[in-house]
Amino acid sequence: MGQTRNIGFVGHSGSGKTTLAAALLEQAGEREVQLDSSPEEKRRGYSIDLAVCSCNWKDTKLNLLVAPGLGEFIEETIKAAYTADLVVLVVHGEKPVEVVTEQAWEILAKAGKPVVVFVNMMDLPEADPDKALDALRAGLNAKFWPIQWPVKEDGELVGVVDLLSGEATGPKGKIPIPEGIKGHVEGLKGQLVEEIASLDDALAEKFLSDEEITAEELASALAKGVAEGTFVPVLWGSATGGVGVVELLDALRALAPAPEIEEVPRLGAFNILSAPYLGRIAFVRVTGGELSEGNAWIHLRTGNKVQIRDIYTLRGTKLEKSGKAAGGDIAALGKLEDIALGDTIAVEGAEPYPEPPFPKPVFSRAVYPKSQGDEEKLSTAMRDIVSTKATLKFERDNVTKEAILSGMGDVQLDVVRERLKNRYNVEVELRIPKIPYLETIKKQATAQYRHKKQTGGHGQFGEVHLRIEPLPRGEGFQFVDETKGGVIPQQFIPGVEKGVREAMQEGVLAGYPMVDIKAVVFYGMYHPVDSSELSFKIAARQAFKLAAEKAEPALLEPIMLLTVIAPEAFTGDIISDLNARRGKVLGMESQDGKTVVKAEVPLAELLSYALDLKSMTQGRATFQMEFLRYDFVPAQLQEKIVAEAKASHEG
Repeated sequence: MGQTRNIGFVGHSGSGKTTLAAALLEQAGEREVQLDSSPEEKRRGYSIDLAVCSCNWKDTKLNLLVAPGLGEFIEETIKAAYTADLVVLVVHGEKPVEVVTEQAWEILAKAGKPVVVFVNMMDLPEADPDKALDALRAGLNAKFWPIQWPVKEDGELVGVVDLLSGEATGPKGKIPIPEGIKGHVEGLKGQLVEEIASLDDALAEKFLSDEEITAEELASALAKGVAEGTFVPVLWGSATGGVGVVELLDALRALAPAPEIEEVPRLGAFNILSAPYLGRIAFVRVTGGELSEGNAWIHLRTGNKVQIRDIYTLRGTKLEKSGKAAGGDIAALGKLEDIALGDTIAVEGAEPYPEPPFPKPVFSRAVYPKSQGDEEKLSTAMRDIVSTKATLKFERDNVTKEAILSGMGDVQLDVVRERLKNRYNVEVELRIPKIPYLETIKKQATAQYRHKKQTGGHGQFGEVHLRIEPLPRGEGFQFVDETKGGVIPQQFIPGVEKGVREAMQEGVLAGYPMVDIKAVVFYGMYHPVDSSELSFKIAARQAFKLAAEKAEPALLEPIMLLTVIAPEAFTGDIISDLNARRGKVLGMESQDGKTVVKAEVPLAELLSYALDLKSMTQGRATFQMEFLRYDFVPAQLQEKIVAEAKASHEG
C-alpha cells in the first residue's frame, strides 16, 4: 500500500454519514461491514460513538472516522475534525444546512482542516442541486464549488458528471449526459476552471491569456486549494443508491493531503472504547516513525514507561492484530489499562499531543444505584466510562454528598445509564440534583455554653464564651483565641476550635455547611479535674449554634457565569428567559454573525437549561457555564428552601 489518508465524516443526524461510510467500505471490497454496532446504537437507531474503520482504494489506505450527528455528541465531531487529514461534510439533499451542519462547519474552521462537501440523498424528490448550493453558500458563508453535477433521468438520480473531464458515470460505469443539462454543465465547467486557475498565479496568467490549461495542472491546483482551505469542492450522490460512491473514493484519494510526519514519534489517544473480547482499546494516530510491539515509550501524563504489546490495524470495521503501524496511520492498542482519552505516549523528551477544544459538560443529574450493594461497582464503572469521553464528568458533591454525572444533555446521560446496565450490570436512576447551598451569618453575635456532666469518677466540665462575625465572601473560616489569664488552658483550645468546626458542618437554618465566619473564643472556665479537650469541644459546638441563631443566619447559593452563543433572531427570547431565571445580563456582543450573551445566573435556575435552550432556539444555540461565586438567596426563596429542608429532615 503506497499511502495512507485519514478522512473524517461529519454532519447533522440523518444526513447519511454512516450509510455513506458503509457504502464506501463495500465499494472498496470490504465485507461484513458493521457500523453502529453497540447495543445502545442498535436500540436507538442512530450513531452515538465515533466509528473508526478502514478500506484500501487503489494504491491508498483510507482510514474513515465517522462522527454521530446529534448535537449532544459533538465531542465525536471534534475528535474526527482534529484527527483527520481531510473532512467530508455530509449534508442532506433536501435540507443541506441544519443545526449540526453549522456547528460542524465552525469546528472545521477552528481546526483548520481541508473540507469536501458531499450532498447525499440527491435521489429524493425535493433534492435540487441549485437550491442546495445556494443554501450552503448562504448558510455557511463560504465559497462552495461543485466539481460534479448530478444527472437525473425521469426524476431518478442515475449518476454524476465530472465537470473537468466532462464524463458522466453511474454505479455501473459511463452514462450519456442528457441533452437538457449539457449547456448548464458547460457553463459550470467554465466557472470552475476560472476559479481553480485563480488559486495559482501561473494558471491565472494562462487563463487570462486564453492559453490551454492541462487536466494535470487543474488537478494539481485543485488539490492545493483544498489542502490550503481556499477551495471547498462539492460532490453529489446517494449512498443508498450507490450513486457518486466510486467518484467520492477517487476524490478522497486525489484531494486528501498526506499526513504530517513528525521527527519525534508520538501516539495521540483520540478515541477509547471497550471492544468485545479485546477489552479496553485506544485508537491512536501514529505521528512519526514506525510503531512496533515491544516498543517501550513514556506515558506522558503519568511519567511511567509503557511497553506496547497488542497493536491492531483496521480492516473494514474489524480489528486485526498486526504487530506494527507506520507513521501517519491509525492503530488500535490493547492492554493499556491506564490510558485515557487525550493521553500521549511518546519517546522521552516529546511534548504531549495538543488536546482539541472540547466543550465542558453543561447538564447534570444525580446518580442513584437501584441496589445498595452496587455503590462500589458504580464508582468503578463510571470511572471507566468517563475516561473515554471529554464531555462527561463524574464526581461526588461535597455539600449534598450526591454522586453527580454531568454531560451535554439528557440523551447523552441516558446512554450512560444504558451502558451501566448493559456492560457493567449496574442499574441506576438519574434524578435532578440537589443544590449545594451553604449557610453564613450577616452580623456579629456572642453566646456562651457550659458543658457539665457528672458520672462516677471523673466528670466533664468546660465553659466557652464565643463571639462570631461574618467574613467577606470566599474567606472560609478563621479561629482566634483571645482568652487571657489561663481561663481556658492552652491544651484545651484545639478542642474549642474542633467544636466550632464540627458545628459549622451543619448550619442552624437548613443543615447546610456554614462558611465565611470568624469565631473568637474570648472567655471560659475550666475544672482542674473534670475538664478535658472533649468537654471544651462539646461546649464550643453548642456555643457556636447559640451564637449563629442570633447572628442573622442566611442561605448562600452558587452563582454561575453563563455564556450563550445564538443566532441574533433568538437574542430577545434568551434575554427574557434569563431575566425570568433571576439572571443578571452582563453584556452582549457579536461574534461571527451570532450574538454572545454573558450573564450571572443562580445554579438553581439552570438545572434543565440545556433542554430549555434547545427547545427555545431549535437547537441552534450553545452555552457554557462555570462557577463564579456564592451569594445570598433572596429572603422569600430562603423561607421556602428552609421549610423544604426541615420537612425533608423530619420525613
